[in-house]
Amino acid sequence: MPTPLINGTSYSWANVKLNLFGTPVVGVTAIKYKRKQEKTNNYGAGVKPVSRGYGNEEFEASITLYFEELRRIMDAAPSKDLLAIPPFQIQVLYGSSALQFRQDNLEMCEFMEHSVDTKSGDTKILIELPLIIADITPVA
Repeated sequence: MPTPLINGTSYSWANVKLNLFGTPVVGVTAIKYKRKQEKTNNYGAGVKPVSRGYGNEEFEASITLYFEELRRIMDAAPSKDLLAIPPFQIQVLYGSSALQFRQDNLEMCEFMEHSVDTKSGDTKILIELPLIIADITPVA
C-alpha cells in the first residue's frame, strides 16, 4: 500500500542536497547513480530454468555541475587535476522539514573523464562528469 504524502509534499529536486569532500555543493544540476547485478537463468532438462546464477554487482554514477563549480573543485584539489583526486564519498541527502530525511552515500568515487561542451547561445556551461564508484549505501 502506498504511503500517503505528508502535508501533500513529495520528494523533489528542491529537497536534494549534495555533499562533496565534506562540503555542500550548490552548483550541481543533476546526479545520476545506479546499482545493477547480472542475473541469468540456468537450464537443465526440459525448457524451464532449474536454477538462477548471480554475477557481480556493478555501479555507475555521474554528476552534472556548472562550469564555475567544477573550477572551484579543481582549484581546491592539490594537483589541480580532476582525474588525480583520490577516492572520495558523495553524500546525497533527500528531505526537508515536511519530509523524512533520507541519505545515500556513493562510496569510493573517482572522476573518470573531464570534457567541456559549449556552443553559441548557451547561457550557462554545464559539465557532466562520469564517476566510477564502488558502492551505494543507504543511510536510515
